[in-house]
Amino acid sequence: MTGQRAAREPYTTRFETEVTAIDGRRVWLETSFFYAASDGQPADRGTIGGISVADVRTVDGEHVHILETEPSFRTGHHVLCSIDWSFRMYCMRAHTASHICYGAARRVLEPAEATYAGHEIGEETVGLDLETGAIDDEALIELDATINRVVWESRPVSWDDVSIGDAREREEITFDEEHTAAAVESGRVRTVTIGTRDESGNGNGSSFADTRRSWDVTACDGTHVRNTREVGPVTVVGRTTRDDGSSRIELAVGPAAIERRAAEKRAALAVTDELGVDLDRVPRTIDRLGASSEHPSPRD
Repeated sequence: MTGQRAAREPYTTRFETEVTAIDGRRVWLETSFFYAASDGQPADRGTIGGISVADVRTVDGEHVHILETEPSFRTGHHVLCSIDWSFRMYCMRAHTASHICYGAARRVLEPAEATYAGHEIGEETVGLDLETGAIDDEALIELDATINRVVWESRPVSWDDVSIGDAREREEITFDEEHTAAAVESGRVRTVTIGTRDESGNGNGSSFADTRRSWDVTACDGTHVRNTREVGPVTVVGRTTRDDGSSRIELAVGPAAIERRAAEKRAALAVTDELGVDLDRVPRTIDRLGASSEHPSPRD
């Protein structure tokens, strides 16, 4: 299978391996489960031989681990490596959430207006970039509901690889050769599939679902969870227009999503208290107040 070892075995976070080369703070390992920064996903954090890893990059097809300080171990030594599970799992959840969001965008927005243009996993939010038309508030609300419905449905997530020819020809596979170049290796493309759900609305449990009926199939070299239920809470934060004209949908995942939901709930309750109406009547009440302010009575 193509791609980084971390992407193939994302749940591996502790391993022992031999040091094959050292150049100052740069270290090469015989085997590495560290994820090297690629296509919008940041590098893993962790330690090698007890020394913190500052960055991981791919150079000439090899992982280069940049440590915080020069190591005391030498070439030929075996070292214990530990990957920061909390950050790895956040990236797995966040990256899977971006795939779910893209599948939702192709259904909520016009398919021809939801072309993938990249993504970026940040500390607080995940950005999904699309070549698309305007995304209004109602579309954002529908995206939020659709994403969380797919999380709730516990759909299986799997990864495999196909030939470049197949990836280009099969309409169900999103293969952006510019933004997902890292997913290509030796004439094959690594794909990540979010599968179908059964008639009861639950994930079908199959590791490799029929991609023609799947929620999303995208060429990708990132780390992902095995099931959408592992993504946890997701909130659509908003949308922005980027300098290149593409639209970015911003998501919050995990604790950031919970905090965002709490802030939205707090704001909604404040509005209901101020207006003295139930939440479902707020939009109509605001419209009525707006209309009355535009057409004041003669005594005003």
